[in-house]
Amino acid sequence: MPQRIKITVRPSAGHPDVLTIDDAMQQVLDVFRLLDHAPGVEWKLVSATTNSPLSIEAEATSFDATVDVSVVARGQKQELAKNLSQLERGELPTDPRFNVALAKRLFARNQNGIGETVIELEGVRKPLSITPRVAKRAVEAIEQKTDNDLYASSVAREEIGSIEGKLSDVGTHRNFPAVKIVTKFAGDVWCRLSDQLQHQFHNKAEYADVWEHRRVIVTGRIRYKADGVDFVNATDVRLIDEKHVDVDAIAVRDFTNGLSIGEYLDRFRDGKLG
Repeated sequence: MPQRIKITVRPSAGHPDVLTIDDAMQQVLDVFRLLDHAPGVEWKLVSATTNSPLSIEAEATSFDATVDVSVVARGQKQELAKNLSQLERGELPTDPRFNVALAKRLFARNQNGIGETVIELEGVRKPLSITPRVAKRAVEAIEQKTDNDLYASSVAREEIGSIEGKLSDVGTHRNFPAVKIVTKFAGDVWCRLSDQLQHQFHNKAEYADVWEHRRVIVTGRIRYKADGVDFVNATDVRLIDEKHVDVDAIAVRDFTNGLSIGEYLDRFRDGKLG
């Protein structure tokens, strides 16, 4: 099923001439900027009208055959709906990755020239209507945080690398198929599986490996938040072959050259071992 988003920007009823094309277009662009970043997914323009009201419709697409656009785009829309709905109610989003400062800019325009911004997330929830009253409530909620808090809540970076840990669960992470690993330094980390990796996973690991908490190395794009690792967009999951070595296989029977342990240690301390 195609995943679409429609955004309509209406001018203020009392001041229809205040809305500029720049503000209207930036309002549309900021909605798409607030979507959770998903590698391989792009939003293509389906239709647009610059007549009043301005209306833009876009559909998720991908040039990567391994990306399941339907699942990924739906997850993006659900996260956006949850975060904006929290602000609509005058609450701060609990998602640490959500760009609160950018959201404040979007809501502020609805207090200065834009009468209503309607965001239709097809198949996810009823249309979200941002009016000046809703915008005022959202901006007030955001401004309760200090500038430092706002900055910290939106800090995120990514790097390509590997992370090691023990398999602990198979499920979904924000609607993305994923496995969870327990790491020594970052705690529990969800690793999202690409569509291709999902099909390959049964050749790389079995459910018994999860139950036995086998060690794995996950390679991909590691997403960080302010206080550590957020999640991994995995490109590979590889089991670590743990070899159990028998003590008898590595024991050296004549290591002390016939001396008892006590005699060997005494000579070692006295520096008489030659």
